[in-house]
Amino acid sequence: MQEEIFGPVLPIVTVSDMDDAINFINEREKPLALYIFCSNKKEAKRMIEETTSGGVTVNDVMMHYSLSSLPFGGVGENEDPSSMFAFVHVLQININSLT
Repeated sequence: MQEEIFGPVLPIVTVSDMDDAINFINEREKPLALYIFCSNKKEAKRMIEETTSGGVTVNDVMMHYSLSSLPFGGVGENEDPSSMFAFVHVLQININSLT
């Protein structure tokens, strides 16, 4: 993957461990959305805390987009700098069936 794709595509990246996953994300531009599939609460929390993205969904995809009351995407250079959002980074986190 060289560029961001705006379309009905869900890229899946397989990694060897959590450190590899976090490094993969942090070595690139901040993603608009981050989907994590795991059964370990501590690993999911670590991923959320050690990466930056527009929104995080655990064990599901696209749920953040269906909640119209919450902002979707945008972080860093892509973030909407309107009103209070110029001073904070709102991060939506959805967790589905995490044991």
